[in-house]
Amino acid sequence: MTILALASVAMLGLAGCSAPANDGGSSGQASQKTLGIVALVATDALNAAVIKGATEAAEAAGWTVTVTDTQGSPDKANAAMTAFSTTQKVDAILVSAFASSSIGGGLASAKTAGIPVVSWGGELVDGIVATTSALKVGEDSVDALLTDFGDSGDVLALTYHTGVLCLYRGQAFDEAIKKTDISLVSNEVAIPGQVEDGTNFTAAWLASHPEGSGNYAVWGAWDEPAMGAIAALKQAGRTDVKVYSINGSPAALQAVKDGTMTQIIWQDGYTEGQELFQSVLDSDKAGDSWQPKTIDVPGVLVDSDTIDAFLAEHPDALT
Repeated sequence: MTILALASVAMLGLAGCSAPANDGGSSGQASQKTLGIVALVATDALNAAVIKGATEAAEAAGWTVTVTDTQGSPDKANAAMTAFSTTQKVDAILVSAFASSSIGGGLASAKTAGIPVVSWGGELVDGIVATTSALKVGEDSVDALLTDFGDSGDVLALTYHTGVLCLYRGQAFDEAIKKTDISLVSNEVAIPGQVEDGTNFTAAWLASHPEGSGNYAVWGAWDEPAMGAIAALKQAGRTDVKVYSINGSPAALQAVKDGTMTQIIWQDGYTEGQELFQSVLDSDKAGDSWQPKTIDVPGVLVDSDTIDAFLAEHPDALT
């Protein structure tokens, strides 16, 4: 099945079951339906997993899929949703990792066209039939960090508030850190450039946090800036700084395995993508009786003690 406008999506071969083939028309028929996906960053590993899960579920139901990569731009997200609603006339839209408040124009276009929208992490507002929980993995991450790191020391947080998942992760992180004696420095990374920013911010922070003078850690709102932090630590020859992250990309899992990443919360984006598409089918079948819902797929803590068991259970997670 052809996927249009998909810019070099790095797929994670995560295992999962396709959605049942119902309510979607038959493949190859003129009535074939289309799912339009608006991606925050299509080449990010977790975004790619969500896209893959939704795509495989849609194709199993006889739908085709088209993806627009916005590279983190709300303006491009609104434009994509408007194009999907007016000129491309898709049958449903999946929006990946944008706050619902930032896509008002796109939601209005979809509502006018009668097109249901599902959101990966956005708030439940008028026009969105289902979303996934964005706060829980942030709470899980900071709880695990504090259990491992303790409640005192110095932490550098690499944040990103444009993406709704990272926004809520950062809010959960900030709320928890306020209750500790940890000294926190936060730096906002940009997209594109998230890895480079992670490296540069960490290098600057290290200059004022010399080895042997404290309890140190870097927390990434997702894997890519955290991997940039690891690069800075390697360049400086520092092994005294712990690194924590969320998502569980192949590179981050390998970093846990080789000891340069302390721990991550792995998020099952593939299953989230499948469940979001299933909500499209379910809401269409339910009609006016449908109640918008939040889907909660728990994260998994992966560290040096659990990495081998995790990879045994998820053998494709490093690819």
